[in-house]
Amino acid sequence: MAHKPNWRAIRIHRSYSVDEAARTLGVAKVTVRRWIRRGGLHVIDDCKPTLILGAELSTYVKRRRSPKHKCRLDQCYCMRCREPKAAALAEAELIQSQGASAMVRMLCETCATVMHKRISWKQVPQLSALVSLSGVQPVKHLSETTQPCVNDHCHKEV
Repeated sequence: MAHKPNWRAIRIHRSYSVDEAARTLGVAKVTVRRWIRRGGLHVIDDCKPTLILGAELSTYVKRRRSPKHKCRLDQCYCMRCREPKAAALAEAELIQSQGASAMVRMLCETCATVMHKRISWKQVPQLSALVSLSGVQPVKHLSETTQPCVNDHCHKEV
Protein backbone atom coordinates (compact mmCIF):
# COMPACT_ATOMS: atom_id res chain seq x y z
CA MET A 1 0.00 0.00 0.00
CA ALA A 2 1.30 3.45 -0.85
CA HIS A 3 2.39 5.86 1.85
CA LYS A 4 0.00 8.78 2.40
CA PRO A 5 1.74 12.13 2.92
CA ASN A 6 0.94 13.70 6.28
CA TRP A 7 -0.28 17.24 5.58
CA ARG A 8 -0.24 18.03 9.31
CA ALA A 9 3.58 18.01 9.30
CA ILE A 10 3.65 21.04 6.99
CA ARG A 11 4.13 24.52 8.48
CA ILE A 12 2.01 26.89 6.39
CA HIS A 13 4.06 30.00 7.19
CA ARG A 14 7.29 28.46 5.93
CA SER A 15 8.81 27.92 2.47
CA TYR A 16 10.19 24.55 1.48
CA SER A 17 12.73 23.43 -1.09
CA VAL A 18 11.87 20.27 -3.03
CA ASP A 19 14.18 18.26 -0.77
CA GLU A 20 12.71 19.71 2.45
CA ALA A 21 9.14 19.16 1.24
CA ALA A 22 9.92 15.55 0.39
CA ARG A 23 11.52 14.91 3.77
CA THR A 24 8.67 16.61 5.64
CA LEU A 25 6.00 14.59 3.83
CA GLY A 26 7.96 11.34 3.82
CA VAL A 27 7.92 10.97 0.03
CA ALA A 28 10.64 10.90 -2.62
CA LYS A 29 11.98 14.09 -4.21
CA VAL A 30 10.86 12.68 -7.57
CA THR A 31 7.29 12.63 -6.30
CA VAL A 32 7.38 16.32 -5.34
CA ARG A 33 8.94 17.20 -8.71
CA ARG A 34 6.19 15.20 -10.46
CA TRP A 35 3.54 17.20 -8.59
CA ILE A 36 5.22 20.42 -9.77
CA ARG A 37 5.62 19.22 -13.38
CA ARG A 38 1.96 18.23 -13.64
CA GLY A 39 1.03 21.77 -12.70
CA GLY A 40 -0.91 21.02 -9.56
CA LEU A 41 1.65 22.33 -7.09
CA HIS A 42 2.54 26.02 -7.50
CA VAL A 43 6.14 27.05 -6.82
CA ILE A 44 8.35 30.13 -6.66
CA ASP A 45 10.83 29.33 -9.42
CA ASP A 46 12.44 32.73 -10.02
CA CYS A 47 15.09 31.90 -7.40
CA LYS A 48 17.32 28.91 -6.72
CA PRO A 49 16.50 26.53 -5.14
CA THR A 50 12.87 26.33 -6.22
CA LEU A 51 10.68 27.16 -3.24
CA ILE A 52 7.23 25.90 -2.33
CA LEU A 53 5.06 27.89 0.04
CA GLY A 54 3.87 25.85 3.01
CA ALA A 55 0.25 26.92 2.54
CA GLU A 56 0.34 25.83 -1.13
CA LEU A 57 1.91 22.49 -0.24
CA SER A 58 -0.61 21.84 2.52
CA THR A 59 -3.55 22.69 0.25
CA TYR A 60 -2.21 20.46 -2.54
CA VAL A 61 -1.70 17.44 -0.27
CA LYS A 62 -5.18 17.88 1.31
CA ARG A 63 -6.74 18.07 -2.18
CA ARG A 64 -5.04 14.81 -3.21
CA ARG A 65 -6.49 12.82 -0.29
CA SER A 66 -9.16 10.31 -1.15
CA PRO A 67 -12.59 11.00 0.31
CA LYS A 68 -13.79 8.97 3.27
CA HIS A 69 -16.36 6.31 2.48
CA LYS A 70 -19.44 6.44 4.68
CA CYS A 71 -21.35 3.16 4.83
CA ARG A 72 -25.11 3.00 5.22
CA LEU A 73 -26.52 0.62 7.82
CA ASP A 74 -27.07 -2.11 5.22
CA GLN A 75 -23.55 -1.74 3.75
CA CYS A 76 -20.05 -2.83 4.73
CA TYR A 77 -16.70 -1.65 3.39
CA CYS A 78 -15.30 -4.24 0.95
CA MET A 79 -11.51 -4.42 1.17
CA ARG A 80 -11.21 -5.94 -2.31
CA CYS A 81 -13.51 -3.45 -4.11
CA ARG A 82 -12.29 -0.59 -1.86
CA GLU A 83 -15.74 0.93 -1.46
CA PRO A 84 -18.94 0.42 0.55
CA LYS A 85 -20.99 -2.46 -0.82
CA ALA A 86 -24.40 -3.92 -0.02
CA ALA A 87 -24.88 -7.49 1.09
CA ALA A 88 -25.18 -10.18 -1.58
CA LEU A 89 -28.78 -11.40 -1.88
CA ALA A 90 -29.67 -8.89 0.88
CA GLU A 91 -28.59 -11.40 3.53
CA ALA A 92 -26.45 -10.85 6.60
CA GLU A 93 -25.41 -12.89 9.61
CA LEU A 94 -25.44 -11.59 13.15
CA ILE A 95 -22.47 -12.92 15.09
CA GLN A 96 -22.84 -13.40 18.82
CA SER A 97 -20.88 -10.89 20.87
CA GLN A 98 -21.02 -9.37 24.32
CA GLY A 99 -21.32 -5.74 25.19
CA ALA A 100 -23.14 -2.86 23.57
CA SER A 101 -22.35 -3.84 19.98
CA ALA A 102 -22.90 -6.79 17.67
CA MET A 103 -20.81 -8.06 14.77
CA VAL A 104 -22.48 -8.40 11.37
CA ARG A 105 -21.02 -10.53 8.58
CA MET A 106 -22.03 -10.02 4.92
CA LEU A 107 -20.82 -11.11 1.51
CA CYS A 108 -19.99 -8.41 -1.03
CA GLU A 109 -22.58 -8.17 -3.79
CA THR A 110 -19.84 -7.74 -6.43
CA CYS A 111 -16.93 -10.00 -5.51
CA ALA A 112 -18.39 -12.22 -2.74
CA THR A 113 -15.67 -11.23 -0.25
CA VAL A 114 -16.58 -11.64 3.41
CA MET A 115 -17.17 -8.23 5.02
CA HIS A 116 -17.60 -7.40 8.71
CA LYS A 117 -19.21 -4.51 10.49
CA ARG A 118 -19.89 -3.69 14.13
CA ILE A 119 -23.27 -2.15 14.99
CA SER A 120 -25.07 -1.41 18.25
CA TRP A 121 -27.76 -3.77 19.47
CA LYS A 122 -30.24 -0.88 19.13
CA GLN A 123 -29.63 -0.85 15.35
CA VAL A 124 -30.34 -4.59 14.88
CA PRO A 125 -34.12 -4.11 14.34
CA GLN A 126 -33.43 -1.40 11.72
CA LEU A 127 -30.92 -3.65 9.96
CA SER A 128 -33.31 -6.61 9.97
CA ALA A 129 -35.87 -4.41 8.16
CA LEU A 130 -33.31 -3.76 5.38
CA VAL A 131 -31.71 -7.21 4.99
CA SER A 132 -32.59 -10.79 5.85
CA LEU A 133 -30.78 -11.27 9.14
CA SER A 134 -29.79 -14.71 10.38
CA GLY A 135 -27.70 -15.77 13.32
CA VAL A 136 -27.86 -15.71 17.05
CA GLN A 137 -29.46 -13.32 19.48
CA PRO A 138 -27.52 -11.26 22.02
CA VAL A 139 -25.94 -13.11 24.94
CA LYS A 140 -28.15 -12.99 28.00
CA HIS A 141 -26.76 -12.62 31.48
CA LEU A 142 -26.96 -15.76 33.61
CA SER A 143 -29.50 -14.13 35.93
CA GLU A 144 -31.79 -13.41 32.94
CA THR A 145 -32.04 -17.03 31.78
CA THR A 146 -34.85 -19.36 32.79
CA GLN A 147 -32.93 -22.61 32.34
CA PRO A 148 -30.03 -23.56 34.62
CA CYS A 149 -26.51 -24.08 33.32
CA VAL A 150 -25.67 -27.69 32.43
CA ASN A 151 -22.01 -27.75 33.46
CA ASP A 152 -22.03 -31.32 34.72
CA HIS A 153 -18.40 -31.89 33.70
CA CYS A 154 -17.34 -30.03 36.85
CA HIS A 155 -18.72 -32.73 39.18
CA LYS A 156 -16.30 -35.45 40.27
CA GLU A 157 -17.41 -39.02 39.87
CA VAL A 158 -17.36 -41.12 43.01
